[in-house]
Amino acid sequence: MRDIRTFRILYMEDDEGLSRILQKDLQRKGYAVDVASNGEEGLKMLDAATYDMVVVDYHMPVLGGLEVIRELSLRGSILPAIMVTGYGNERVAVEAMKLGAADYIVKDTELGYLELLPIVIEQVISKQKLIREKEQMLAKIQESEERYRKLYELTTDGIFICHDWKMEFVNPSGLRLLAASSVLDLKEKTLFEVIHPDYWGIFRDRVAEADNEDGRVPWFESKIRSFEGNDVYVEIMAVAFSHFRGKQAIQVIIRDITERKLAEERLRFLAHYDPLTGIPNRTLFFDRLSHALAQAKRYGHSISLMFLDLDRFKEINDTLGHEAGDELLKVAAVRLLHCVRNSDTVARMGGDEFTVILSHVSGAEDAEIIAERILSCFGEPFNLRGQKCSVGVSIGICLYPQCGSDPEILLRMADNALYRAKEKGGNCFHFYG
Repeated sequence: MRDIRTFRILYMEDDEGLSRILQKDLQRKGYAVDVASNGEEGLKMLDAATYDMVVVDYHMPVLGGLEVIRELSLRGSILPAIMVTGYGNERVAVEAMKLGAADYIVKDTELGYLELLPIVIEQVISKQKLIREKEQMLAKIQESEERYRKLYELTTDGIFICHDWKMEFVNPSGLRLLAASSVLDLKEKTLFEVIHPDYWGIFRDRVAEADNEDGRVPWFESKIRSFEGNDVYVEIMAVAFSHFRGKQAIQVIIRDITERKLAEERLRFLAHYDPLTGIPNRTLFFDRLSHALAQAKRYGHSISLMFLDLDRFKEINDTLGHEAGDELLKVAAVRLLHCVRNSDTVARMGGDEFTVILSHVSGAEDAEIIAERILSCFGEPFNLRGQKCSVGVSIGICLYPQCGSDPEILLRMADNALYRAKEKGGNCFHFYG
């Protein structure tokens, strides 16, 4: 891959705030990024300067993303383009790919796509480099099997040539992907033996499509199982291979997408969980509370909502440092989880504030028992950076249906009760009302 410090990207986006955020993020990663506020301006910039890639937003007031990609295609441009489209507009992304876009990414309201976009850019760069290498080498080697083998040895993708599903040829990257020491390990084995059982059906259906007019199956996601028993997320494409050692065959390319999957899982986690403590965040808290209220209304039982904060958190943070403060928050989350049932929810609202949803209680007495348990648990000293510290916790409590049924109102009532507990000196609980 070329040095990304000299890699120039043109980003077409009419939202100035988003374009500034993404430009700074990519510049920190070493890319040179210019911004155009619409497609017409972007095409003029392409005429005036040299770029290595274009990232184009679908919705723009003057010449939208599809029109830009269509114009680049009409010009015969080989410049790789990534389409950025909104959630629910996958049809637009498919249309962009048909017009020649190299890849696409879908915006989300939490802007998680900004973290995923650099990964997609790197993958497109790798893909374009591989395409260029293949085109250059194929122009020279034509039908030479020996030279094909050299090409296959250079790529990081696993390449498999199969006849009657048996693996006749596997390149070095394919061997590494399967954790096989040599081609002899694969003798008489079929490709189905390495495809994860959950994906047998879709793999068979997709590969059968290689019998269509162009003999090609587009990339699709799957999973394989290596000889060491490890499951690996992959992308697979296939193409009919009519002349391999005098036999009809199919060429299958398998690409490891583990890093991309991990990034996607990380984004999903960050959307609903607090990265420091690992417990639900504010977003998931409201989802859980709404669900608990719906269940309580349906089955006629009560729930309790607690709002808590740590009495000496700021003092500890100021005297022992932020690392000690972070450690306190993590231990506090663990202690809270030990005080409630598996069906209950402990969430971090921000700072040193936590909430607890007791999803099924008989009344105030049940909530009082849990509150007493929490106070007792937090009465034990915390060992922070080699020092034993007393912390304490203040708790505000409200109940459904006595205090209402709206999640926001219940949270405010619990917060108000927490304020009363603080007024009483802290390290205690107080019911709303």
